[in-house]
Amino acid sequence: MRTCRVIADHDSAVGFRLAGIEAAAAAGPQEAERLLREWIDDGTCSLIIVAQRFLEAFSETTRRRIERLSLPIVIPIPISPAWQKEEQSQEYVLALIRRAIGFRMKITRQEVGRR
Repeated sequence: MRTCRVIADHDSAVGFRLAGIEAAAAAGPQEAERLLREWIDDGTCSLIIVAQRFLEAFSETTRRRIERLSLPIVIPIPISPAWQKEEQSQEYVLALIRRAIGFRMKITRQEVGRR
């Protein structure tokens, strides 16, 4: 079975783990790039989410390899104070999803009542 994994800074990785997603904390871009290469090589991931600031610092060789992959899909996400602005983050995620699956989705927030 293929999995989804995340490479992010320590605090963000903890948040992803709390959401039930396997996540690794990287101290910097070099460690993130090493983890990404390991996960690509082990063949168990179908989706790898990487902090955008790490991915932007990867070597040209690694970035070209990512572009040629059919699986896993590697998606950069902006893990930064910009996430505090919900509209910006939703639009960014929607654009990524649209690019990946070919159509636009609508994300809505559903309030859950107390029992």
